[in-house]
Amino acid sequence: MKKTNNIILRLLAISLLLLLETVFITSGTYDKTFKALGYKLIDFNGNMSKIIHMQGYNSEIGLYATDDYYYVSITGKTSTDYEVEQTLAFRDFLEENDINLMYVNEPTKYVDDLQFRESLGVESYSNRNADLFLSRIREAGVNTIDLRDNISAERIDIKDLFYKTDHHWTTRAGLWASRIMADGLNRYCGYDIDLSIYDEDKYEYKTWTSCWLGEQGRKTGAYSDLEDYTEIKPAFETDYTFINDDQTTYDGDFSNFINEDFYVTSDNVYASWHYSYQLINCINNNVESGKVLLIADSYDHVTECFLSLGVHEIDVIILRDTKSNFNLKNHILNNGYDTVIIAYAQHMIGAHEDPASNNKRMFSFDR
Repeated sequence: MKKTNNIILRLLAISLLLLLETVFITSGTYDKTFKALGYKLIDFNGNMSKIIHMQGYNSEIGLYATDDYYYVSITGKTSTDYEVEQTLAFRDFLEENDINLMYVNEPTKYVDDLQFRESLGVESYSNRNADLFLSRIREAGVNTIDLRDNISAERIDIKDLFYKTDHHWTTRAGLWASRIMADGLNRYCGYDIDLSIYDEDKYEYKTWTSCWLGEQGRKTGAYSDLEDYTEIKPAFETDYTFINDDQTTYDGDFSNFINEDFYVTSDNVYASWHYSYQLINCINNNVESGKVLLIADSYDHVTECFLSLGVHEIDVIILRDTKSNFNLKNHILNNGYDTVIIAYAQHMIGAHEDPASNNKRMFSFDR
């Protein structure tokens, strides 16, 4: 017994040292020449932590690993007052200008906060925050889609929509969600999108196996195996005009959304393949009507492209990435949108309370 305890203590000590090395490496303060060595140390750290079943060794950033090495993050409790106030005032502004609003709640990697507590022994309020926020804006008359409702109705295992080592959802989940969003445009905003364009058999699929490690995995090391990745493209003809930030344009097709340079497995295992799908303002020349502003987050790298198949024009904004002098309301009025979609991962709710969070401005619609 004493020998076993000593072994465990040694493993803990080694893991702690490697964790400190990981923090140093991932902070970006080391010379890039040592990047390859750095990632090997991160992986080694993850393997050591896996051996001693250390599920929450990154708990200071709210990151945990479940028994089957599925990474999840905690969210603190919030009143939702700020989000409700901003959303309703924004809705009123849009109504005054005859512009539709639809809010889409994108789930996090678990749909039951109680399961989080029972499996990991810590509290997370992600779903309870979303429940409260959505009930309040629905009661106030905001058109709302909660994708958790669809998950429940279709009896989908939430883990089938996400990567184990990344907080983003998969390309297949993006296609699935886009169909539901298009249906929402039909129901709430007067659109007439043929939803059959989202049938899975109308797409081509190419899959790479064990090819990349997600962002959560890079923070902790190789708890889990590398992820597979599936590229999805329409099997039907597409015709687009894409609009650059400087308003110059170029013609192309759906493949222009995808940067296939990411798919070089020999040296890109640690890049986030999720971002191979790019957010690009675009005009779909095969559709005659509909001009949408998508106020998005990074989940929507794999929804904007598919949603664009059903509308004439989509622009995308991520508020955390805009400049301090950006005026959202002027931008909307100057561009003639008929519909605004807010599509947010539910962990955005309450992010404004953390001054260090990159997401603190995501609900600042009064700019």
